[in-house]
Amino acid sequence: MKTRTLAVLVLVGLLGVALAAWLRAGHEARLATEHVLGMALQDLLLVLALGLASVLMLERLLLRPLRRLAERAHSFDPSLPPSSLSWPDTQGGPRELHQINKAFERVHQSLGAQLQQEQSEAARLRSEVEQHGRVLAQTQQALDAARRELAALSRSDTLTGLANRREFDDALRREFKRAQRQHSRLALAVMDLDSFRAYNEQQGRAAGDAALQAFARLLGERFKRDTDVVARLGGEEFVALLPGFDMEMAQGLMEQLREDWRVLALAHPTSPAADKILTVSIGLAAYSASHPYLSPQALLQAADEALYIAKHAGRDRLSLAA
Repeated sequence: MKTRTLAVLVLVGLLGVALAAWLRAGHEARLATEHVLGMALQDLLLVLALGLASVLMLERLLLRPLRRLAERAHSFDPSLPPSSLSWPDTQGGPRELHQINKAFERVHQSLGAQLQQEQSEAARLRSEVEQHGRVLAQTQQALDAARRELAALSRSDTLTGLANRREFDDALRREFKRAQRQHSRLALAVMDLDSFRAYNEQQGRAAGDAALQAFARLLGERFKRDTDVVARLGGEEFVALLPGFDMEMAQGLMEQLREDWRVLALAHPTSPAADKILTVSIGLAAYSASHPYLSPQALLQAADEALYIAKHAGRDRLSLAA
């Protein structure tokens, strides 16, 4: 019994010693682990510090200039002159970054020079276009003036300024149709200066032209209504188209015209007139509802036939169409 108890005590003692040894070994292991962890933590902090310093240095020396270059490149406008943009300073950074910056500056300088050249060329072209535009406008104005003058010449007699045969023919057709449509009246007088060829030969061409111009002025003074049309048909033959006038009303006007022309008393030594002056013969026809004509040409022919009768009846007179 004592032996067993002693054995148990010995065993418990051995177990206690073994447990104490194990606990001590564990404690020493924990201390070793904590020491290693401390060293590792210090190393990690050192690495982090070095990494942060490297990042800051990389940020300052490389990334920041690169961002500025990227921003400048993104906002780069080749239409602006080189002096309006400033590239970031890369001195102190990597040589390659400095070279990139210089390359950008050279490109900008080249583009700027090309831009200035193109702007100068564009300004020159604009100036030429403006000049050509002014010349074109002046030419157009001259053409318009020439066109108006040509149109006026095509419808007016150059010597007297009266309407010419073309203008008269248009007016006769227009007024004749109106008279037919409105059942109104239209008088037509054809006038011819008597023995004008002999007058022209004796007095000279200048005197003949002056006589024609004087007769044209008299017509313009006597027939002033907007609807009246007086024209020179050619040579010494004139015509008056009087809308709204019947034969009786037009007869009085034409007789007064003939007398007014005699008052001017242009000397004509070989004139058949007793007082040896330049006279005029007139043939008169009139369209009305009671005396219609089939066409404008028929009305004009009637006035021409009346003029023919006046000429062969002794000149210096008015003859009425039948």
